[in-house]
Amino acid sequence: MSNEWRPCPCDIGDRFDYGGRGQEVQVEHIKAYVCKPPASTDKAVIVIHDIFGWQLPNTRYMADMLTTNGYIAICPDIFSGTEAWRPDDLSKFDDGLKIQDARTINKEADAVLKYLKEQCSAKKLRVIVFCWGGVAIHHLMMTYPELKAGISLYGKSQFYQGQSVSQIKYTVREIYIVVCLTKIINSVN
Repeated sequence: MSNEWRPCPCDIGDRFDYGGRGQEVQVEHIKAYVCKPPASTDKAVIVIHDIFGWQLPNTRYMADMLTTNGYIAICPDIFSGTEAWRPDDLSKFDDGLKIQDARTINKEADAVLKYLKEQCSAKKLRVIVFCWGGVAIHHLMMTYPELKAGISLYGKSQFYQGQSVSQIKYTVREIYIVVCLTKIINSVN
């Protein structure tokens, strides 16, 4: 949260020293971090990173946590190779949001969904988003009916400027503190 002492609303906080259990793969025009559980499953979660990008170890840790609960987890580079925002230059924050518009990710979403369906045989698809992705979740849930549940962790959906969010046919939950993600994801058939 921003205030007069910390004017930037985004902060990495504690950066995990974590290598990950999954692997980086090429998914059409983008790279992605993928982790699969040891047992075969048709359940998958797309993990949309925050403004700090797909390579942040903290986000990969969350993807791996979902995998230990029986989900295929994929964290794609939604920025498509564009450099993630760096918190050392607050003056570029607003410009970064304009370049990395969460409502212009259809090409990346199409590639990820195709990969999950064709390469992983996933049928039960969900999405979890962090911060910047709070806008993306509403866009994705309205655009892709195959996504049956969405969770926004501390995302700011009130900034969504698009179709009415009442058009979403499935569950979207906004959470501003981290809770047991798998319990919520499992609550939707």
